[in-house]
Amino acid sequence: MNVHRASRITRELYMNANNNPLTPALCRLMEACLTLKTTDTKKIADYLNRSPATIRNEFQHILVVMDVHCRYAALKTAEEKGWLNSETKH
Repeated sequence: MNVHRASRITRELYMNANNNPLTPALCRLMEACLTLKTTDTKKIADYLNRSPATIRNEFQHILVVMDVHCRYAALKTAEEKGWLNSETKH
């Protein structure tokens, strides 16, 4: 199975009723980025009480399921599509 097909299948598995491929935990991670106004792994890990390795792994998962190439593109896309809690948007 090639990478693009695996990526498409992964995205399809995670789509919910709002066409949001992000799990609640991944949404919290993205919302933390908006709250802290950073994508710095260490700062986000401290804020969410998770290890930096967990944050890196979750971001890698986000990039695959959203089919984007960087954290900023993921945040922009999630905001534009309304996948994040409106209370954390700044």
